[in-house]
Amino acid sequence: MIRRVYVDSTDDFIMWRAIDAIRPISIPRVLVVDDYPVGADALQLLLEQNGFEARTVNDASLACAVAEEWLPFAVVVDIVMPGVTGLELARRLRASALTRDMLLVAFTARTSKDDRTRALEAGFDVHCAKPLTPNRLLTVLESVIGRC
Repeated sequence: MIRRVYVDSTDDFIMWRAIDAIRPISIPRVLVVDDYPVGADALQLLLEQNGFEARTVNDASLACAVAEEWLPFAVVVDIVMPGVTGLELARRLRASALTRDMLLVAFTARTSKDDRTRALEAGFDVHCAKPLTPNRLLTVLESVIGRC
């Protein structure tokens, strides 16, 4: 089922889920899933410098287990990865009772209208184009935990 609650869009950012549709956050944890370790580590550092607990996973096939154990409020996912793609990972996260309500952020160089539609259909709440605009991502995450 596709929830199209809210749309805020620019050329490099689209959000389908309203911030107030997300449950209250007690611990600001963000899981970053990207097969490019340098990029994942840079995003982790950015998040930690802005008051979030962050972890990285460089293999999408391991991300569900980490998310179910660590319980982040948000998962930032690269779409194009070997093996399990970001789209498949989003479907798996939405299928699990422990992870289905997490904020899912697609983080990708694939930005066509069809790519965005596939991301929405897979269960993503937000679509951010690479190269990432850190302030946009931080604004969304901070809004969810009530800092904005």
